[in-house]
Amino acid sequence: MNNKITIKLKIELSIQPLYCSICGQPILGNQKISLDHYIPRCHGGKDEAANLLPAHTICNSIKNDMMPDQFEVVKKDLYQRALDTWHINRKDKIIVANALKYMR
Repeated sequence: MNNKITIKLKIELSIQPLYCSICGQPILGNQKISLDHYIPRCHGGKDEAANLLPAHTICNSIKNDMMPDQFEVVKKDLYQRALDTWHINRKDKIIVANALKYMR
C-alpha cells in the first residue's frame, strides 16, 4: 500500500513575505521551499495545517526529524556541519551561512 501524501500549496509572495520557520530568514522567490512538520511525523506529528510550516528546503534537511526543543540545543552545530561537510549549492550555502551569522 502506498502511503505517500501529496500536498499542493499555493503561496502568494506579494501578499505577505514568507519566513523560514527554522532559521527565521525570508524565503525568496528563487529559493527552494518545503513544508516543515513542526512535530515530525515519526514523533506523532500530523499532516495538518497547524503542524506544517514553510521552511527553506536546506533548513528542513538540517532539522531532519528532530523535535523542536532537541533541535534548538544542537542547531548551531548542525548548521556548521552542513556548511563544512555537505555538498550544497551556492544559494543554500548562503542561507546556511546567514543562519549561522545571526543565530542566537
